[in-house]
Amino acid sequence: MTTNFQKKVYKIVSKIPKGQTMSYKQVASIMGTKAYQAVGQALKNNPDPTNIPCHRVIKSNGQVGSYFGKNDSSSKRKKLKILRSEGVKI
Repeated sequence: MTTNFQKKVYKIVSKIPKGQTMSYKQVASIMGTKAYQAVGQALKNNPDPTNIPCHRVIKSNGQVGSYFGKNDSSSKRKKLKILRSEGVKI
């Protein structure tokens, strides 16, 4: 079951244009909360990555962060590759 918090996260993230990113903290701020780690947890359970581009959400320091809850180098490389293919300079 998708919670209201997750629905809000997915709605915001679905509006991030191709070639742009937003931080977990920025998403939380738009929601009026400081729960940016909870934003990451919501994205870990993204039910529709085609329409909810969770790969466009990165850390505030510019690092890519995890991808689908995986924090290993392979997942990070995959996220970075997708971002670069969209024209994001990281």
